[in-house]
Amino acid sequence: MLSKRLQAICDFVTPNSKVVDIGADHGLVDIYLTKNKNCQCLATDISAKSLEKAKENIKKAGVSVKTLVTDGLEGIELTDETLIISGMGTHTILKILNKKITNDLVICTHNKVSLLRKKLQKKGYYIKDEKVIFDKFYYVIGYYKYGQGPRINNYVSPFLINNIEYMRYLLNKYQIKFIHEKKFLVKLKYHLIIKKIKKHVK
Repeated sequence: MLSKRLQAICDFVTPNSKVVDIGADHGLVDIYLTKNKNCQCLATDISAKSLEKAKENIKKAGVSVKTLVTDGLEGIELTDETLIISGMGTHTILKILNKKITNDLVICTHNKVSLLRKKLQKKGYYIKDEKVIFDKFYYVIGYYKYGQGPRINNYVSPFLINNIEYMRYLLNKYQIKFIHEKKFLVKLKYHLIIKKIKKHVK
């Protein structure tokens, strides 16, 4: 059984699609997508040890999933695959996506969600949808598509504003940042973010 976070990632993937799972770890997402959504998956990881465990899991599950030890997208010729990237921080994710690509992206970052939104929207992506999952921590999973689409606020996502618990978490986070920040312009930025969040938290 998948964790809430991994299940939310899988929910964004279209059935019968081709998938490259970057940082696949033990291959659980790829096994699920192959068995339940008839996807063709390539599970990659920089760690050969992790992929050995993935191969064991894939064999036990009785499914066909290709594996590749590689760093990010190195050595992968992309066509129309959906790229899944999870289990790492935003700076690492942006480094992986530094090359020119137009593939659909399903991304779950460990940190700096606002920076990820900002950078990917600058690269020509728009955010089709987002979910927030609490699984020991809050995780935001974003579904990004390349091309024309509405731009959203980097800090307060319209897809998440109805999750009151998460919005309260964000409010507390930025209130703490505001209290401890010394630079006037940064403090002003936090003030505006707090003001925007408060519109959705009663």
